[in-house]
Amino acid sequence: MVRTPSSKVARTPVSKVKSSKKANAATPAIELGARLDEHLIRERAYGIWIEEGRPHGRDLAHWRRASEELQQGAR
Repeated sequence: MVRTPSSKVARTPVSKVKSSKKANAATPAIELGARLDEHLIRERAYGIWIEEGRPHGRDLAHWRRASEELQQGAR
C-alpha cells in the first residue's frame, strides 16, 4: 500500500493491479495516462496542503481541489 502526506487513503500500487490477458494494445497507454494524472493531482494536493499550513484531516478536500484545478487548466 502507498500513502502520501496529503492522503490517508491507502492505494494499491499500479504494479500490483491485476491485468487481463485479453488487454488491448491501448491499455498500457491508458494506464500510463492515469498514473500521470494521479501523480499530478497528488503533487498539486500536496502543494495545497503545504499552502494551508499542513492541516490534519483535509486530504480529501485537497485532492478534490487539486483535481478540479487541473481539469480547469486542461480546458
